[in-house]
Amino acid sequence: MWQLLHFIRQYFTVYMFAIVFIVGIYEAFVEPKFLKRKGLDRDSRICKGIGIFYILIGVIALILRIFFPM
Repeated sequence: MWQLLHFIRQYFTVYMFAIVFIVGIYEAFVEPKFLKRKGLDRDSRICKGIGIFYILIGVIALILRIFFPM
């Protein structure tokens, strides 16, 4: 567990959080609209799920980085 926290603390910087969060926002809210217009409803739902997963991972990693200093 401590190795995971150390890994997150070492590699997950604010810039990495911004990249993961922006990609998550794009995947969750922008890309599904394009896919629905093309008639790809299943792909749209999958894309939205991946985007929400990215957002959650980014927020959880940022919280771990802030509240568990090493």
